[in-house]
Amino acid sequence: MENSAPKHILVVDDEDVILEVFRTLFSEDGYRMTFLREGREAIDFLRRSHVDLVIADKNLLDISGLEVAKVAKEVDPLTEVIIITGFASLDTVLAAMELDVFDYMLKPLRNIFDIKKKVRQALAKQDMTIENRRLLQHLKEHAQKLEAALEERKRVESELIQSEKLAGIGTLAAGIAHEISSPLFGIMGLAEAILDEEDTELAHQYAREIVEYSKQIKEIVQELSVYSRTAKHESPVPVDIRRVAEDAVRMVVRSKKTDPAWVRVEVEEGVTLVARPSEIQQTIVNLVKNAVEAVEDCGDRDPRVRVSARREGDQVVLEVADSGNGIPPQQVEQVFDPFFTTKDVGKGTGLGLHIVYRIVTKYGGTIHVDSTEQKGTTFTLRFPAGDG
Repeated sequence: MENSAPKHILVVDDEDVILEVFRTLFSEDGYRMTFLREGREAIDFLRRSHVDLVIADKNLLDISGLEVAKVAKEVDPLTEVIIITGFASLDTVLAAMELDVFDYMLKPLRNIFDIKKKVRQALAKQDMTIENRRLLQHLKEHAQKLEAALEERKRVESELIQSEKLAGIGTLAAGIAHEISSPLFGIMGLAEAILDEEDTELAHQYAREIVEYSKQIKEIVQELSVYSRTAKHESPVPVDIRRVAEDAVRMVVRSKKTDPAWVRVEVEEGVTLVARPSEIQQTIVNLVKNAVEAVEDCGDRDPRVRVSARREGDQVVLEVADSGNGIPPQQVEQVFDPFFTTKDVGKGTGLGLHIVYRIVTKYGGTIHVDSTEQKGTTFTLRFPAGDG
């Protein structure tokens, strides 16, 4: 990278003839040149002015040129230094290397133009270092932007998942409200009976029945509450797939007023998956709800929905299969696209399977659909088992 301002070179030597040689040598190179005879004067200058390159005699009248080099590097580590001496020693060379001096040259120089070559090389190194720092800063800023974009994507994804969940709660709640009405009417009838009942034992029996009806309602409301919970408030934990599958199936069966005999849960004991429970529940609810809707109109075939899960090596395999009419071949590849739906207008958001796909891939899993028209559809989900 080229700088707009000319490079500033400071030459420090106590011999006037050497200073004059350098003045003549670099007179036509476009550098900004400063010539000083004393080391302490050079140190003061370095602390007041920006210098790109220092050419210093090692043995100055007042102090060592290595002290000048040390201050130059302290003031600006990017400043390059070339030390020139007529008395070389291993200790001096090692000291120069420790100060990160660009080069160490002996005088008299065999070829005066060698110093011009060294100057170009030193300044090229400096430009490369500056450019590398600029690129590193650019990459750092770019990484920060990508990180911010990733966080924003996660936030939007979380909101999308929650919005789809809330959109489905209306349908679930309508069916669950019907499910609640039966025990609620029972509670009301028994409560009225207690008011007129003089037989204490019978009144106690009514009260016990009221408690049982209340527990049913509590269980139904809790299931809906867990489903509507926002996943971001949960931490990944070992999820019991069998329990979550049974809860999800029970919720769908209640909300859709489906014959429970249609749906079977066949999950092996002890199958667990490290994830946020509400996200796994939402995944199963979405798939089971679609499967139940698919078998509601399956003609003469027996309506069947099967939820199964098992451990295969280092994977957890979850399947939701139905005996519905299947998905047309030309639409199978589109089912996970956002807003794509095979349902009639007004009966689906087209986000359910897309949300399932996002949740599955979030946990490093895969999802595959196998569908045959007039025979049914199977969704197969594979997750890394983790340390569940």
